[in-house]
Amino acid sequence: MKHPFSYSDLLSSYDIMREEKDVGIMKVLCFGSMNIDESYLMDHFVRPGETQSALKCTRSLGGKGFNQALAIAKAGGEVIMAGCIGRDGYDFKKALEQYHCTTQFIREVNAPTGHAFIQVAGGENAIVINHGANHAITDAFIDEVLSVMHAGDMILLQNEINNVDKIIKKAHERKLKIIFNAAPMHETVLDYPLDVIDLLVVNVREAQALTNNPTSLEKLMNALETKFMHQDILLTVGGQGSYYLSEGKRKYVAALSCHVVDTTGAGDTYIGYYLASLMANKSIEEAMQIASLAAACTCEKSGASSAIPTKDELKKAYIIRQAINLPVFEGKSVTYHKGEFDKNIPHFDEATKDYVYRFYKLGLFDEDYYKHFKKMGVKAIEDMDLLECVTMLTFYMREERVHTALMAHAIENGKFKAIADRLQELIRLEVAHD
Repeated sequence: MKHPFSYSDLLSSYDIMREEKDVGIMKVLCFGSMNIDESYLMDHFVRPGETQSALKCTRSLGGKGFNQALAIAKAGGEVIMAGCIGRDGYDFKKALEQYHCTTQFIREVNAPTGHAFIQVAGGENAIVINHGANHAITDAFIDEVLSVMHAGDMILLQNEINNVDKIIKKAHERKLKIIFNAAPMHETVLDYPLDVIDLLVVNVREAQALTNNPTSLEKLMNALETKFMHQDILLTVGGQGSYYLSEGKRKYVAALSCHVVDTTGAGDTYIGYYLASLMANKSIEEAMQIASLAAACTCEKSGASSAIPTKDELKKAYIIRQAINLPVFEGKSVTYHKGEFDKNIPHFDEATKDYVYRFYKLGLFDEDYYKHFKKMGVKAIEDMDLLECVTMLTFYMREERVHTALMAHAIENGKFKAIADRLQELIRLEVAHD
């Protein structure tokens, strides 16, 4: 039985997607904003008439469009970023291209790049935006960008650029799958042709604004299902998790516990990883689980785009969350009996069997372990990182007889325990660091 949400899923799914790119896999066009974020860590949000010194100030690349495109790219998805920047916006292209995002439709215009001024206090944020170049989207530019898209491709939109309504209409005419994140929420959204979108992504506040402010979560979901009966809805509920509403059916995935440092960009990370997971042929529920983990990782760091995890960082976070529940490996006893063809078949003690069982149940098996094992070459155990320790342990644990024999040999010469101890040491260091 395969673990429902396993390390091997995280490890292999996006690689599988990349191999399929050349055989017609859909791509995502993210038509959205790019802002220079200036974040101020505060003791509390500034009150009217108050002047307060920031505890810390950082400047980084952001904007909902940029963040979501970057999240898709970091997750391994094929994404095209479209939008406008000023002369000071070159770094946006550079950052996206680092993760193989297509940037030919990032246009420089005669306006300043958008700016966001972000207060962060108690893990929450308050944001003021100067749209700048983000509101320089013209009809001609829309037509040019959409000309490279084909029926069935996805277009991802937010509400930080102008002419969103026109983009929705033209995308629908081209039979694109339209994903609209109604953020930031504004009354103009109510005038958009929302009846033609395929997926609406909202948080509680945005959903309330669209449905006349129902007070309870159940009433809110009922109102969304009534108003958008022909659309799928992805509702994020912060620390409570997320819901997927479609044709009267609901899916729920709980949020993962984390040490919240800054929630800025967590929603954007969720959306990006969710879509990249769908592109990698994951189910909706699996995509929600992976997106929840990615969002939790983002919350544990300050900043927005800089806090979005890469695939490897996500794998590492998953391993830490699961492997912290592993027992300490103590198995030493290996006995043998004669099998067919007079071969020695190893038997392991109960402690070893329990360790292997728990390793498996926690979803730590990397099913493509050998490909990664070969890349490691000869490496000292004390130099192995978290992923390498898991890869090596998996290599020895496989059920095939030859690998069972290898595991027995590794136990007898102490190598298996040394790797298991190294894994525990790395986990302790990570937990202490957090």
